Amino acid sequence: MDNKVIEEVKDAIMGMATGAASLSGWSAGQAVLIGAKVQEATTARVAQGQELSSALDASVPEAEMVLIMDVFCKALDETQDAMAAFERVVAIKRKATVGVPGADQAEKVAEVEYRDAIKAGLAPQAAVLSAFLSAGAIIRAMNASTH
Repeated sequence: MDNKVIEEVKDAIMGMATGAASLSGWSAGQAVLIGAKVQEATTARVAQGQELSSALDASVPEAEMVLIMDVFCKALDETQDAMAAFERVVAIKRKATVGVPGADQAEKVAEVEYRDAIKAGLAPQAAVLSAFLSAGAIIRAMNASTH
């Protein structure tokens, strides 16, 4: 494959990933950042022999979590309060998902899952990962059924 074809494939991956992130409720700027991370991760997975569609499916939630964890960890360092850090991430995600099908249900699931995980003794970082992976899946499922 020549370099032009490789760049066209990378651009297509970036576009698909950015679109998927937008469907998951991220703002345009955040979706582009996620798209860039997805493009990098997907390219690496395909280079290791994974099919493109499954590589994209794995890379989008992974990239979303990178942003969520970055915000959460910074808030946790700043506040030293796991619930306050979680609420900050929820507030950002809520603003990004106004009007997105499934957003309200996803937020409720995330909050319950986070509180349950903390009560069960999970580290706050693990609890937020679990909560937002579930929430993201709900939003993607609701959007998939409307398109």
